[in-house]
Amino acid sequence: MSGDRSRSSLNNKVMRLLGVVIAILLLGNGLIFAFVIWPTFIELERREGEQNAQRVAEVLMKEQDDLGRSTRDFSAWDETYQYVVEPNEDYNHQTFTVDVMRDLGMQLIAIYDTTGRRVQGASFNLDNAEPITIEPFMTDLPAGDPLLAKDRMNGITGILLTEHGPMLLASFPILQSTREGPIRGTFFMGRMLDQALVDAMAEQTHVKFDVYRTDVGQLDASKQDAVRVIGQGADYSFDSSSSDTLVIYQLSKTMLQGAPLLIKANTPRSIASIGITTLLTAAVSTFITTILVMGVIWVMLTRLIVAPLNKLTNHVVDVGRTGDLTKRVALDRNDEIGVLAREFDAATEQLGQVRRRLVDESYQSGMAEIAAGVIHNVRNALSPVVVTVSHLCEVAVMPPATHLDAAFRDLKSKATKPERRAMLVEYVEAAMKAMLERGQRFAEDLRIVVEQNRHIEQILQDHSALSMDKRRFEPVRLGGVITEAARLLPANGSAIVEVRVTPNVESMPTVNGHPIVIAQILGNLMVNAAEAIQETGRVSGRIDIDAELSMENGRECVHLCVKDNGNGINPEVLRNLFGRGFSTKKAKTGGIGLHWSANSIATMGGRMFAESKGAGRGATFHILLPVSAIPAAESQTKPGESAAA
Repeated sequence: MSGDRSRSSLNNKVMRLLGVVIAILLLGNGLIFAFVIWPTFIELERREGEQNAQRVAEVLMKEQDDLGRSTRDFSAWDETYQYVVEPNEDYNHQTFTVDVMRDLGMQLIAIYDTTGRRVQGASFNLDNAEPITIEPFMTDLPAGDPLLAKDRMNGITGILLTEHGPMLLASFPILQSTREGPIRGTFFMGRMLDQALVDAMAEQTHVKFDVYRTDVGQLDASKQDAVRVIGQGADYSFDSSSSDTLVIYQLSKTMLQGAPLLIKANTPRSIASIGITTLLTAAVSTFITTILVMGVIWVMLTRLIVAPLNKLTNHVVDVGRTGDLTKRVALDRNDEIGVLAREFDAATEQLGQVRRRLVDESYQSGMAEIAAGVIHNVRNALSPVVVTVSHLCEVAVMPPATHLDAAFRDLKSKATKPERRAMLVEYVEAAMKAMLERGQRFAEDLRIVVEQNRHIEQILQDHSALSMDKRRFEPVRLGGVITEAARLLPANGSAIVEVRVTPNVESMPTVNGHPIVIAQILGNLMVNAAEAIQETGRVSGRIDIDAELSMENGRECVHLCVKDNGNGINPEVLRNLFGRGFSTKKAKTGGIGLHWSANSIATMGGRMFAESKGAGRGATFHILLPVSAIPAAESQTKPGESAAA
């Protein structure tokens, strides 16, 4: 399962890496398309729009030039030259009739003399042949009017704003056909810049455009924005809001300082359409190419790198799971992965040899540690036995009542007085009672010695079961185990130690463990606590034992605290307190008790640690044991009896 996860993780990482590469490539292409190629198409489209706008301006100028040439021809005609001074009907019929003006495409023809007097003029609506009024050509003009032609060689052309709309206007001086003679006046011709003329010019340029006046207040927001932009100095204003048409605006000046005309030229966005098609095609082809390339790379990576690494990973996981160091991965490759596989096989071979040596050495070390633990626990168990036996020896050598023989002789003598006989009887009774009590205490001490010897036997049996791997865990009530452990304390010593157990201990649920081992551990802690109290020099001390429920690694545990008011533990000692061979005793004997206790608690699925605020401030040992899933039977035997069975 671990190998599958590793393989899946490696494959996923490779796929994610390739996905990131694809994303970077596509993002890079997208940025290039968006900020390099697409702006190029937009620039080409703008240039095409500017060219169309220039063509519109050129055709408008061409129309003005054509109008100027026609006007010049009429102005340099001898009949016109004569008509100024001698008007006649023939000239009127040849020039000022609606038919002639329709043929010429002119809505206005007028003749003025050099003083600005209107000699003759006509203006018609060519659609209905009705006369129309076009100011200021219905009356005389001032002699200094700028529309009057004063230059013999050049005329005036432009766009004049009228009440009927913008009109192309041309004025030339009236001369003889040879362009000689004094100037007799000005000849005017005008052509309305109406929709028909605009359509005709659009047909010539192949550019659709419209003309708008800027002085009538009928422009929408986009046209007003265009007028403002061009008014700020720009030649053109572009509107690309439509996806189909690019609109280019430009202004055209009018005569007599009139408001400029706004010319709107429409350019189909064919270049943008081609650009979008090109970019989409390039993007799709790039994506497909990238996918194909990355697919080939993924296949090559899978075959050349991922698959061998998966094989090596599965082999490592399998060796770790089974512990079989005889398996070999055998990758026949000459690259780095092959070197790694061969080196791993070599390391596995060396590890197998080392493990075989360690097994042999650990057996010897384990036997030595078991023996040391047995000796340590037996020594703790023998300590109260030695004290008790020493006390029995002291009691045994105490002499009985010293005057008891004399009292018996006096009682047997007939000469003894009744009063003394009564006193002797009382003395004998008291002496016999004292001897009986001493015998009972002697028997009780012997019973304690027997129980302590049985405890030693239980310790030996437990270690024998451990060596044969027969030790089994069972539900254990801590109250009885603590009572059993308290018996390991010596009956007397330099300090009187009081063991106080809170009611919380009895209310705790059973724990999963071995009662004899737990009793030995608690007994070891109590013996160490008693020795710590004796080292303070006080004549008395106490050991407080409390318990509570807590959670440890997601499991419910009984948290047992063994606290004393002894000489405490220095902080630097706490770090090594549970190390093998470490001891705080001056004689450096032992050093196995706490190490063995911590390992035993760990074997039962628990944890053991110590706390102390420093020298002279006591110490607290914490034991956490998991709560048993099976409650202890009501008839559970004592720890000693269970181990002996």
